Amino acid sequence: MKINFLLATLALMVVGCGDKGGKTTNVVPPGAGSTTKVRPANVTSVKVALVDTELKFVVLDCTLVRMPKPLSKLQVYRDGEKVGELVTTSQVEEAFLVADISKGEIKVGDEARIE
Repeated sequence: MKINFLLATLALMVVGCGDKGGKTTNVVPPGAGSTTKVRPANVTSVKVALVDTELKFVVLDCTLVRMPKPLSKLQVYRDGEKVGELVTTSQVEEAFLVADISKGEIKVGDEARIE
């Protein structure tokens, strides 16, 4: 009787743990493999990354935002107060854009907005 029980248990273990034809099930997280493209946010403000007061230009950090077009006029704000104006150029390096200072005193960290 013990042998029959032992054989039945062994048979169930072999069948339950056996190979299922080499097939595996891959779990794919929701949204994985989708063709959705990530686009920059439609943000109209960029940060001033570098200022050259002698040559009157700034470098704007346009990371993760749409880059303003050449000759765009931007208003510059510091702590919510307008402090100057810029005009963008066509000089671009990766996510950085050069703009000429047309008015005001611009500092690193200021926010430039297209208005």
